[in-house]
Amino acid sequence: MHPSQARDLLRKHRDGTLTAEERILLESWYLHVARSKGRNAGSEDIAEHLDDLELPFLQPVTRRPLWKWVAASVLMVLSAGLFYFSRQTPVAEAPVPAHDALPGDNRARLILADGKDILLDEARSGKLAQEGNTSIVKTEEGELVYNTTPTRAAVLSHYNTIETPKAGQYQVKLSDGTRVWLNAASTIRFPAEFDARERVVEVVGEVYFEVAKAMEGTRRIPFKVVSGNQEVEVLGTRFNINSYSDEGVIRTTLLEGSIQVRTPEKGIVLQPGQQSRLSTGQTLKVSQVNTSQVMAWKEGFFSFDGVGLKELMRQLSRWYDMEVIYEGNTGDYEFVGRISRNTRLSAVLRILEAGGVRFRLEGKKIIVTE
Repeated sequence: MHPSQARDLLRKHRDGTLTAEERILLESWYLHVARSKGRNAGSEDIAEHLDDLELPFLQPVTRRPLWKWVAASVLMVLSAGLFYFSRQTPVAEAPVPAHDALPGDNRARLILADGKDILLDEARSGKLAQEGNTSIVKTEEGELVYNTTPTRAAVLSHYNTIETPKAGQYQVKLSDGTRVWLNAASTIRFPAEFDARERVVEVVGEVYFEVAKAMEGTRRIPFKVVSGNQEVEVLGTRFNINSYSDEGVIRTTLLEGSIQVRTPEKGIVLQPGQQSRLSTGQTLKVSQVNTSQVMAWKEGFFSFDGVGLKELMRQLSRWYDMEVIYEGNTGDYEFVGRISRNTRLSAVLRILEAGGVRFRLEGKKIIVTE
């Protein structure tokens, strides 16, 4: 974009007269220029940077093909900006696809030890079942809570499973007080009541934990999470595990406390802000990450920072319960930004199309055409 056009868009930004399409173009341009000059740029602070931008910044830079840098930040839209984009006149007048998908919501299936199924989104609040010494209650807020009555009797292994479908998420409080959030297409298997030696759960998909400390006399009872051939051991902490099979990697991110991640070959201790990655056939690797981006799903957002098109589409597929099909060469797109997960699928796709990607909706399929 020529500096004169950037100046016009900046003036509109300060006057509050930018259209949704102009906002995306300006933010995309800013991200491209900032990165070319070695500056940090993120979706959380771009509005402030634009407000403070001075004219010396508006100098020509080495051009890259438009589709690359526009797509690289077409999602650079703050939550307020997305509200504008999806609710105001310019978009409201755009054609609405014949097929669309609503965002996911709180829904899950509880499988009891005897095999009985309970659809949690359809169940009324109140007591749903009794497993040994533990009553299972759905609160008015929709959370599933396991309440255990202390007893000297031996703990029986009543294993329960909670499964979220595509376009579903759910929250559960385990019998030890540990709180668990399940993202779409995820599963957790756990005992209705933990014994005094250790607390072990198994997960598939993406699950966030806030682990409660538990004691047996003066001994802390460890909490272990098994996902694939990885085991995470904690005492009291907050962390996230992403182990979707179609991602090809297990990502474990620590927010608070300390955890040990183990495989048959290796064990490492994570510090807050670190993430371990375990790919098929590879050893554990550790890096520092932006935890707010990792946890955006729990806060109700998609958050991207250099995410490729196919990874982004896998997230949309799970949240909107859609199949993704690619036609032809889709190019090497990257995306940066933040979008509310309460947004209809068609609005999300319109934002992506501003960067040059093209889609077609057919029933339960998103077809990426270029």
